[in-house]
Amino acid sequence: MWHCLHLDTRAIPLGLADLPPMFFDLRPVFTDNSYMSSDVFIPSLGNAMPSSVPPPTLETSTQQVNGYQLLVAMLLMPLASALAVAGWTFYALLAKQPLYVLVPLSSGVLLAWPAWYIARRGDTCRLMQWLLLGLALALGGFGMASQPWDFLLVGAGLGLGGAVITTGIAHAKGWMPGCWVSLCVALFLALAAGVAFSLRMAPLVVQAYGWRAAPLSLLIPLFMVMLLLWLFVESPE
Repeated sequence: MWHCLHLDTRAIPLGLADLPPMFFDLRPVFTDNSYMSSDVFIPSLGNAMPSSVPPPTLETSTQQVNGYQLLVAMLLMPLASALAVAGWTFYALLAKQPLYVLVPLSSGVLLAWPAWYIARRGDTCRLMQWLLLGLALALGGFGMASQPWDFLLVGAGLGLGGAVITTGIAHAKGWMPGCWVSLCVALFLALAAGVAFSLRMAPLVVQAYGWRAAPLSLLIPLFMVMLLLWLFVESPE
């Protein structure tokens, strides 16, 4: 039917008659692509549609923040630190010689550094459980000590509290990187709570059950923290 479309070029104004025949014959436009350059880009509707798949170079984080572990880290680790400080306070209140007070502080400083090194490279939960177990043994020995050398050994054992504090900081920092202000506030509150608890409870326990019952009274909450750590807490990667 294309041969029916014939235009009389005599009726076309001057200038338009000199144009190539392709402007008057529609067949080359739809059937022949030889007039088009290979460099011409013809956009398609598919290229203009937005894609839901991110580019290959886009890096997305697949690790989700575990709010439960953050809550546990902010509760149990400061509680363990508070119990360690409570043991120190009991020892300082019941010590017969002022020199004994320096023993757990000195051993705590010495044990804090290797505990921090191990906690940053190992399982903080398991390390905390072993440290609390050692602290419980020291408190038990405190309740049965009778000789001066016994009290010195107990004071050195209570220095594990320094390792407990640094391990708790390493664990919380693993779940909350960059939150040093929150960690410092939590540590300060834990230390203050441990001292206040000891100053409040020591006179009552000593008056009711004797001085040997004072360090033994910390064993129950200490074992509870160990059990909760074993059941519910995971170490940060």
